[in-house]
Amino acid sequence: MAYEGLSRDDLDNVRALNRVWLELEGAAELRLSATRMERLAATPFLLFSFCEHDDAKWSRLLGEGQQQDLLEHDEALSAELSALQTAGLGFLWELVRRNPYVARIISGASVRWCEQIAAATLVRVLDCARFKMIEPRFEQEISLQRRLLARGSALEREMRVFTQMGALQSMLTSAQTDTRLPAAACRMPQTARKVADDV
Repeated sequence: MAYEGLSRDDLDNVRALNRVWLELEGAAELRLSATRMERLAATPFLLFSFCEHDDAKWSRLLGEGQQQDLLEHDEALSAELSALQTAGLGFLWELVRRNPYVARIISGASVRWCEQIAAATLVRVLDCARFKMIEPRFEQEISLQRRLLARGSALEREMRVFTQMGALQSMLTSAQTDTRLPAAACRMPQTARKVADDV
């Protein structure tokens, strides 16, 4: 099966969204010059996440009779963060419908998340931007985040590309999986016991 890869327009949109995210994070806090921020923004995936692996949250947000009052206590959003969430979700909604393969690569999203987003209207998805869901992509992986900030924005192109591709690979291979699989495996009879019973 042939897959259409990332287009120049896709990469330009990813870069623009990453640039806004890095500006919101703050150059001083990240300890990056404007030049390094621009290099890091060119990373070929989104440097932030929309909680793509939180199925319960997205089911609640996109569900028909969801109780919005449960979400009203979410953290207040600045106008800039709200605008970034709206732009990012709009971009992903369009991309999921046009090319879900690329949407999964740049966001690390699951098939389930892509199906949920694609099944919703644009208005419904953008309505979700009222609630804070955006967070740093590698918030739980501090060493990877530090490496990406330092080497993923380096002057040397080879080191920069190597680091960014390594982070992309980590994002795609360490995506949260269905927790029912380990649980199902635990319920299976142990091989050793089964062999012993047969002997």
